[in-house]
Amino acid sequence: MRPEEIENILKRLENGEISEDDSTDNEDDIDYYSSPRDRLMELDDEEDVGNFPTDPNLDADPPAANVDTDMQHNLETVERNPTPTTSSQNNLQTAPFNSRNLVWRVKNMDLVQNAFQFAGNTEYSQEIMNLDTPFQFFSYFFGEDILRFLVDESNKYAFQKNPNFTEPVTVLELRKFIGILIFTSVYHYPSVRSYWSNITKFEPIVQTMNRNRFDKIREIFHMNNDSKHLPIDHPQHDRLHKVRPVIDYLNKKFITLPFEHRLSLDEQMCSTKRKHFMKQYLPNKPHKWGFKLYVLCSLSGYAYSFEIYSGAKDMDRLPGEPDLGAVSNTVIRLLRPVPRHVNHIIYFDNFYTNIPLVHYLTNEGIYCLGTVQRNRLGKSCKLPEKREIMKSNVPRGTYHENVASHEGLELSVTSWKDNKQVLLLSTYFSLHLDPQANTVIFKKEDSRKSGY
Repeated sequence: MRPEEIENILKRLENGEISEDDSTDNEDDIDYYSSPRDRLMELDDEEDVGNFPTDPNLDADPPAANVDTDMQHNLETVERNPTPTTSSQNNLQTAPFNSRNLVWRVKNMDLVQNAFQFAGNTEYSQEIMNLDTPFQFFSYFFGEDILRFLVDESNKYAFQKNPNFTEPVTVLELRKFIGILIFTSVYHYPSVRSYWSNITKFEPIVQTMNRNRFDKIREIFHMNNDSKHLPIDHPQHDRLHKVRPVIDYLNKKFITLPFEHRLSLDEQMCSTKRKHFMKQYLPNKPHKWGFKLYVLCSLSGYAYSFEIYSGAKDMDRLPGEPDLGAVSNTVIRLLRPVPRHVNHIIYFDNFYTNIPLVHYLTNEGIYCLGTVQRNRLGKSCKLPEKREIMKSNVPRGTYHENVASHEGLELSVTSWKDNKQVLLLSTYFSLHLDPQANTVIFKKEDSRKSGY
């Protein structure tokens, strides 16, 4: 490194200008904090924060400066879900489930095909139908109201940090700021400042906003009031407090589109290499490291609702909701806005599928189909074992069905031989409804298509 480069870095360190984004993204990077208080606020949600010593010499935040009433706009459209409760009187009490009580029989489930005809509404509103360009769609889901709210919170934070702050952010500037973030997520440069460099500059960004103004907005950008962040030992502490208004707003906007007949629920990764206690590792995902989201989608890929995984702590339930465990309760929360008793169908994998959850959802008028772990079916299950069905003399596509009853609900479990044994649990599907059909597969070893 040349002497002038070292001198430049030292000056920037003195001025507090270096941030994580100024260097190549590396998991070993040390996070920069402009003050001890900022570091403590970042540590507030970490697992060992309860043992972190509090510095008595830290100054409290200065009071917010008086601003015009239009800068104190309250985003009324951002409403949290009805206040959860943990009262045993209001929540549905469920008896412990014992898979040993299930009695499986070798038969097909007795179903009537038309009994599952969808009775919901899938027509889009005229407002949706009038949307034409990508910008119009983005503006519909990220509207003027949330932009004003973010502008107010950012300016409020700036005044708290510096009562002499004289350059408040405007809605137009925030639009430009978000546009630059979208560009930088598509066109990757080694550092944020590279987009304005004379050698590597990205012209659309350079023409939109100068670098100093972008850095200033990034420094003060805020989504929620830190003074309302409850301490970690508070029962209503929210690890996602800093982004909660945006999460709630987006979930509320997403469900303004009608729910399709068939829905799917799974995890999704928001990729990052940043050091954070909420970062997860999912080896089977395309992006293995990042923040984990639980997402309820249509089969076409549209996301109706999502949750960001923030730890093993289970969130409270609404009145009438059973306690089926952390994973099942997540499914129930995501399905809250789905209309009941119009024959929606939900698909998920064996991470979620269990008989108490399937029973509850079916009683709510939402039918289920999902892969299931064998140990959740009980010992009376008569489906062939894996070692039997995977023998070479058993043809691919071989299937078997068992049926059992749980609290008056008939359940079907099917074993199907593919590359491995697949077990499917359902409350609406039986093998006798759909005859076996041939499909075309591509065999990599001989580069040809064949049917089975």
